[in-house]
Amino acid sequence: MNQEIAAALIAAGAAVAGGVVTGWFTWGAARRQADAAWAAGQRQADAAWAAGRRQADAAWAAGERQADAQLAVARQTLSAQARAVERDVRRAAYVAFLGKADAAHRALLAHQAALGTVDGPARRREFEAAQAAVREALNVVRLEGPDDVVTAAETLESALSTTPAGYETAGRDFLAAARAALTGA
Repeated sequence: MNQEIAAALIAAGAAVAGGVVTGWFTWGAARRQADAAWAAGQRQADAAWAAGRRQADAAWAAGERQADAQLAVARQTLSAQARAVERDVRRAAYVAFLGKADAAHRALLAHQAALGTVDGPARRREFEAAQAAVREALNVVRLEGPDDVVTAAETLESALSTTPAGYETAGRDFLAAARAALTGA
């Protein structure tokens, strides 16, 4: 064999062997690079998932706080409205009672002035009807309360048959109790 051919065959064999060795090392490096890229991508995906989860949790908590705040405002509004309605109903009951008590007091004075006259019996019936209206209005006050106002109203109803000064005092006491109940004092 010719020396040149032998050298060429050796060179060709070395090139093939070197290519296989180089390819093996290149393939190993490429695999390590792909594994590193995969791991980096996995870490990035895990971090994105964790960040998204924290963001979703924070949004959920913020939504709950907002809903709680809106619910608290709604409760306060409803409570204020309920107190206003209760106050209006009580005020109407107190006004009606006071109006009927005043009408009964005037009927009593008219009856007393008509005693021994032809109008006496008619004035007596008017006073009795007015007293019945006072008792009916007193029952409404008893339902609406509170106890201080009920006590003052019962005292005013009893004072219809006392002196005018006793009636006036009982009337002032009822007004004071009613005002205190309506203003929350």
